[in-house]
Amino acid sequence: MRYPIFFFLFTFSLLSQEIKVQKYFPFRDICNNESDYYDCEREVFEKEILGLITPEIENDIIEKMIDNKASLTFAFVYSPNKPIREDIDIDFINEELKVKVIQFLLQLQPYPDDENLEDTNKAKRFEFVFVKNSDNKLFIASDELLKEMKYISEFKFIESPYPLECKNSTDIRSCVNKYFSSHIVKNFNYPKKALRKGIQGRVDCKFYIDKDGSIVVQELNGPDKILEDEAQRILNKIPKLVNATIKGVPVKVSFSIPITFKLD
Repeated sequence: MRYPIFFFLFTFSLLSQEIKVQKYFPFRDICNNESDYYDCEREVFEKEILGLITPEIENDIIEKMIDNKASLTFAFVYSPNKPIREDIDIDFINEELKVKVIQFLLQLQPYPDDENLEDTNKAKRFEFVFVKNSDNKLFIASDELLKEMKYISEFKFIESPYPLECKNSTDIRSCVNKYFSSHIVKNFNYPKKALRKGIQGRVDCKFYIDKDGSIVVQELNGPDKILEDEAQRILNKIPKLVNATIKGVPVKVSFSIPITFKLD
């Protein structure tokens, strides 16, 4: 599963069929592969949003861009058998597109699912960054391009997860960054086997903070399993955090951080 990525390192899969105007949410009628659902869901929104942009809207967005980019962010609450709630949060530089996106969201019907009778509120947040190409045409930047641009999200409409030590901080993001850095330093132990073999390098760690604040490691990519195992051990020692929320609803949030092992 994919979730919004936080703080350290800031989707795109091809659908197997052409997307028409979407009728249901969640998009289970189109995105029926559970392992790829979140990539597919994002692409559906992306194509629907691009389809709402007229030449006039495009020109207005380009004129109002700051540093050649513009971020469209929206968040909403829904439950499996009810429509999207009307109190949608949205931020963008073009008012007409904001209205169109809200209208699109509110016309979506709950996906018919007789097996899912739960009535629990769920929340979603999406951020799409518009940039322009050499022909002065808008497109939505991929995650890879955003990394190249060193884009830093403002994380609007979401209360980020944090350790209790950061509860009274006036800068939660900075406090959380320092907390993770301090945790890694305090718990770091260079594996003896890696020392003997001269193994070093960076382990890229992807994990998410679940709705209950617990850490769930998703993926570790490093030069050797010895270093990956040590990174896993360090992450497993992180205590539960205060969970993230969107409009008061607990949500999962993904993080991506590097842990570097360097021999002197």
